[in-house]
Order: sequence, then C-alpha cells, then structure tokens
Amino acid sequence: MIRERRITSDKSAELAQVLESLIDFSQVTQVVEVGCGRGRLAIRMAGLVGGRGHVLGLDTSKEVLGLAAREARAERVSNVTFDLGDARSLRLPDGGADLVVCSSLLCSLKEVETVVREMLRITRKGGVVAIAEPAGEQSCRDPDSRRFTYLSAKLNSAFVRGWKRRGVDQHVGLKVPEILLRLGVKDIAAEAVCQVFLMSDLRRTLEDVEGQLRTESSRLPAPTLALVGRGGMTRKEVEQHHAMARRKLADFMSSPEEIRGSGYVRVTSPLLVFAGRVPE
Repeated sequence: MIRERRITSDKSAELAQVLESLIDFSQVTQVVEVGCGRGRLAIRMAGLVGGRGHVLGLDTSKEVLGLAAREARAERVSNVTFDLGDARSLRLPDGGADLVVCSSLLCSLKEVETVVREMLRITRKGGVVAIAEPAGEQSCRDPDSRRFTYLSAKLNSAFVRGWKRRGVDQHVGLKVPEILLRLGVKDIAAEAVCQVFLMSDLRRTLEDVEGQLRTESSRLPAPTLALVGRGGMTRKEVEQHHAMARRKLADFMSSPEEIRGSGYVRVTSPLLVFAGRVPE
C-alpha cells in the first residue's frame, strides 16, 4: 500500500526537517539565517524554537524582506523578524547566536570563506553553524520529448557554467566540509535534501503539479538570460525550451487528470547540509 501523504515543491519544509534531525533545538534560543530570501526556512525554524526563542532573517533585498515579513504575518508567526544584512560583513555582535544558518547562499557569492568566517564570528562558543548548499545539477526526463529533455539539461548546465565564468561555484556544497574543518569547526554531521518530482506521483496535488509547470514555463529574467548565454545556450534554444514548457502547461490545464499517466520526472540539485559545533 502507498501512503497518502501529500508532497509539495516547498524545499524549506524538507530542509527544516533535516536541520531538526541534526540539531537539538531545545538548546537553541537565538537563530540567525544569513541570506534568508523570502523567509520560508526562517519561519519554519521559528516554529522549532517556539516561544522561548527568536529567529532573525537577513538579506540584502528590501523587496524580498518585505515578502518574508508579510508571509510571517500571514502565518501568525511572531518570533521571527527580518532585516537588511550583507553576509560578507554582518552588523551583529560576536557570539550572539546559538545557531547560524545559510541555505543556497554560498553558491551565488565569490567570497565563500569570508561569509563562513562571519557566520562563525556571530555564533557563540559551543553553538552550531549549519550550511546547506547545492552539489550538482538538476536533471529531468520527459519520455514524450527527447528534445525537451535535451534542452532542459543544456539549460541547467549553461546556468552552472555561466556562474562559473563569474567566479562562482554552483557546486560549492562539496567544498563546505573542508572549509569548516579548516576554520576549526568540530563534530560535523552531514545530510542531504534532494526532491524528486514525478508528474504522476499520486501523492501530489494537481495544484502542486500546476505550480511546478508554471515555474518551468516562466520566462527567464534578463540577468538569467545573460548568464545562460555566457554558459553556452543560445537565445533560440532558450525560446524553444520556453515554448515547449508552455505547451506542456497548456496540455495540463486542458486535461489535468491525464498527468496520472505521465512518466515525466524532474530531480532537483542535491542540497548538502552540514552542521558543526563552534569550539569552546
């Protein structure tokens, strides 16, 4: 028998579960998330520390922080706040946090070790630093379209190569343990988050499948277009991929139940999660 547990595309839920398995949150009151984005993980960690604790989410974008604050209010989470903060130079005192976290942040920055040093600086002695970063590319297979499978793979590879040309490593998760060890972090534990989205998975709601297809068919913003162009994908190929993704969405919207017979599967980039103790 297959369990009827519903699954969604929200990676923050799985990441929060992994962090809970690695860290004793009963010993945590002050949490800082560096590069919090829309705050989904910060909000989930606020639930883990409960009323005795507080989570501070930092990001460089006022717009994104506004979205995070609205989401926290909508979920009636009061023990989380959001503020501007540059990961390379945090305006926080030494040793003020029990737990400092970042997720998919180092993969967009050149100054990886600088950021990790800042995270360690603001963590109290005996506290924990947790870092979750990608270590590979997405992959997908559409059994109904070899061309779409090929273009999806090329787009993902071009994205990685485009970042590499900027001096940024999209597979930086593989380097995190050596950085932590070199900086003196002790008792490092490792886990991974990797999501598999099978279109016909009976545990997925139609709304979740629609959300995935809308994400896949959305137009790339100009900076991302430039990035994948530098990574070797032509504008014509990007447009063809977009048109095929739009067609897939249209087919789903016209006959949503037909996905139950689809073998289309997408696997996210594995997110490696490391948690270690700052020495006393």
